[in-house]
Amino acid sequence: MKSVCGLMTILKRGLVLIGFLPVMAVAQPLVLHYSKGDYKGGNQNWSIAQDKQGLMYIGNSDGLLQFDGTNWKLYSLPDRNIVRSVGVSPDGKIYTGAFEEFGYWQPDKTGQLKYTSISHSYPGLKLHNWEFWRILFSHDKVYFQSFGALFSYDGDTVHQIPLPSNVILMSQVGDRLITQEDGGGLVELVNDRPVHIPGSDFLASTQVKSIIPGGKDTLLVCTSSQGIYQLTSGKFSPWGGDIQEFSKQNELNVAIPLKNGFAFGTILNGVVITDRHGNIKTRINTDSGLQNNTVLALKQDQKGGLWVAMNKGIDYVEINSPMSIYRDKDQRIGALTSAVIFEGKLFIGSNRGVYYRELLNGDPRKPVGNFQFLDGTQGQVWDLQVHAGSLIIGHNRGTFTYKNGRLRHISNVSGGYMVKPYERGGKKYMIQSTYTHLVIYRLENGEWRYDHQVTGFNEPCRFVEIGPFGYVWVSHQQKGVYRLKLDANYRKVVDTRYFGRVSGLPADFDVHVFKLANRIVLTSPEGLYTYDDLHEKVVPMDDLNQRLGELSAARRIIRVDDNRYWLISRNMLGMVDIRDSGAMLVRKMDPALYGFSMVERYENIVSLNNRIQMVCLDEGYALIDLRKDLKDTVAQKIFFRDVVASGRKGEKRRLPLSTANSYQTIQLQPWERSIKFRFASLNYSPDGKSYQYYLEGLKPDEHWKSTSPEGVAVYDRLTAGNYVFHVRNIDAFGHPFSEITYPFTIKPHWYASSMAYFFYVIIGVLFIILAQLLLYRRLKRREEKARQERHAELERRRQEEREHAENEIIKLRNEKLQAELSHKDIELANSTMSIIRKNESLIEIKKEIEKQKTQLGTRYPKNMYEKLVGLVNKNLTNEDDWLVFESHFDQAHENFFRRLKNEYPSLTPSDLKLCAYLRLNLATKEIAPLLNISVRGVEIRRYRLRKKLELPQEKNLVEFMMEF
Repeated sequence: MKSVCGLMTILKRGLVLIGFLPVMAVAQPLVLHYSKGDYKGGNQNWSIAQDKQGLMYIGNSDGLLQFDGTNWKLYSLPDRNIVRSVGVSPDGKIYTGAFEEFGYWQPDKTGQLKYTSISHSYPGLKLHNWEFWRILFSHDKVYFQSFGALFSYDGDTVHQIPLPSNVILMSQVGDRLITQEDGGGLVELVNDRPVHIPGSDFLASTQVKSIIPGGKDTLLVCTSSQGIYQLTSGKFSPWGGDIQEFSKQNELNVAIPLKNGFAFGTILNGVVITDRHGNIKTRINTDSGLQNNTVLALKQDQKGGLWVAMNKGIDYVEINSPMSIYRDKDQRIGALTSAVIFEGKLFIGSNRGVYYRELLNGDPRKPVGNFQFLDGTQGQVWDLQVHAGSLIIGHNRGTFTYKNGRLRHISNVSGGYMVKPYERGGKKYMIQSTYTHLVIYRLENGEWRYDHQVTGFNEPCRFVEIGPFGYVWVSHQQKGVYRLKLDANYRKVVDTRYFGRVSGLPADFDVHVFKLANRIVLTSPEGLYTYDDLHEKVVPMDDLNQRLGELSAARRIIRVDDNRYWLISRNMLGMVDIRDSGAMLVRKMDPALYGFSMVERYENIVSLNNRIQMVCLDEGYALIDLRKDLKDTVAQKIFFRDVVASGRKGEKRRLPLSTANSYQTIQLQPWERSIKFRFASLNYSPDGKSYQYYLEGLKPDEHWKSTSPEGVAVYDRLTAGNYVFHVRNIDAFGHPFSEITYPFTIKPHWYASSMAYFFYVIIGVLFIILAQLLLYRRLKRREEKARQERHAELERRRQEEREHAENEIIKLRNEKLQAELSHKDIELANSTMSIIRKNESLIEIKKEIEKQKTQLGTRYPKNMYEKLVGLVNKNLTNEDDWLVFESHFDQAHENFFRRLKNEYPSLTPSDLKLCAYLRLNLATKEIAPLLNISVRGVEIRRYRLRKKLELPQEKNLVEFMMEF
């Protein structure tokens, strides 16, 4: 139990002190703030006006502010004076008054305001130290009032109206202009002459700040310190209810009539709104949302909203909003989780307990007195419902009932989240989800009593629904949904099925179960799902999800009536109407835009009755009146505020605007390839309206696309051509209100203009003619070239034939020479072999002679031996053999000896002989007889030859000779 309760962090906000009676403020309308950081002007704002189009104008310390519902713009006077007063004349001019200055503003064709000074147009006017605090319009004249002077302007001339003394602020009621003499009574301007109002001298001790219509033939004279008086039939008398004392205590500064009452601004305590009789309905000050308590000007706009100009900032009060907010900034009551109307009282449940307050005729918009704490209920309250004449209180400490002032603790099972009634056997029961079990209650003798806990299922469950076929659907506090089959007496669970990611849902966490049009619906962050009983599986509700958009990710679904349901997502509330024809989103709101927050993950909206819905908040609650329509005709209008074209170098040009829905096509220069549109729809309320736009003529862009509420669209690097910009405003549901267009043309560069194309055609024709002439000449040249090529080809063939014949002759000669060379090679080889064989024979004979000499010794005659050996040696070294060999060798090897001698001059004749024998690839054994030396001698000569030739070690000597 403790671990489950520990998860409920909302319980940490504390318990209420028993006997303490918290105070909840009266209903507060929505207040939107605009600080100097928003409008980029000074802190102080002195006056407010609105033109026919709906644009707001504020007299500011830094100049004139203009607001279109989306963007602020500041216009400064030539001397940058404070704008004390502002007014819009019937002809649309915006008049302003300042220090020693008054004049008017008019928009030029580009929408920018241009100032014309009236006071400087008349050099004879003496305006020494005068500031103009009021601008009024009566009898086709404009009146500029300062404390010391009054001027009228009829469009041509300026007249100073003589005054008996200094005056206080002048007021206008219809065409009547009334002011107060400083230290005196009231005077009325009649035919531009001041006329004293009888009986008003008693006002001399105070200042009259405003005079407003108070009804038929009645004026309300509002003073700074003596309250409010009504002037009826020439008689003054105190007026109003509790506004009298309030205005005296807080220094009344300004008052205006409203459509259903009056608004009064004070120096010390903000704004109050009263009914027609002066009873305060709403107080708006810094404690309830106003930026500053010093109110300098008030204005009700065309939509009924109230604009408040203050000593610091500007606020917009949506007094006609379908929503009213009851704030509890001090957290005396806590974070609300549930509410109900019971026994003519409003009961609310919070993390501190149960509170109640009396209601006038059971209307939650009309509370009586303060909230009272219901003793015995301290702690977290989860659920308040009324069944069978009893208030059911689902509480952290169990479940209570309350009836006729009596509180009963009927269950100790902690965490009573939700009850669902059902009938069985003609008797009434309730099933409840809690921290640990499902609990059953029975109705007995008009009282609800604890019956039993359902066995077979022990999970912390928050939401419970009774579905078709007797199934009970419950959503786990954190993870997944369960479908339970209970026995006939609802005493135990006989079958359990879990639904999560494995069952087709997109996730296990943040999944809950509700009923929507009698169908079981499972919510998830990815959209709504339902259970298909026929196929027994979870399926997405694609059509409904598509219609709902971001609301398809609802965390909770709450029934309003048979057809309407609230859907609550993380950042959005929406009401959907479900009928046989389909689902339709009928209401949508973003809580952040209204400046309040709901209790995270425990959001709740309660249907107090068929008309009033309560949104439970962290700090109080909000009431929504379903019968008030959110739409207004003024907000449906859309218009262009600014259109700027720019070039590549950053130069900019504002383009003309028009109030009509059709425009004369605007011509842009060739270098103006970027265009920026700014548009507005005078939407001052946070109702989710936005814009869609597209550019016709830009092919990839020709479809509606959304923009932010700032109302800006920019196109860069456009090409020359015709374009039409389309823009429309849409409501929170995507329904379009109105559409406007802006056609424009980007001129082509001179080289792409019509005249240029005309010259291009002329040049093209001339080019074709010239091309034909050139082609004719080219053909002639080609024919001549072909003729020459044919002649050259014929000559080439003849030359080839001659060359072929010569080549054949050369070939035959070469073959003959090759044959001769082969014959000489053969002769050389034969000659060489003959010499080798001869020398080998002589060497053998020499060896035999030497052998015989050795055997016979002295018996062999010496002279005979020497003669034979000498004869053999002579034939071994016969020079004639070498000359014959040399002759044959040179013929076969193309002057080998000459080339070798030229390359290596140090070679001896013996070296040349060795080179020749190596060229013939003779072995060492074959070379030795030819040189008449031993094999060893041949190797020594080879070595010496390599040295003379300077051959590297890796180079073969024979290969070198054969390649030389």
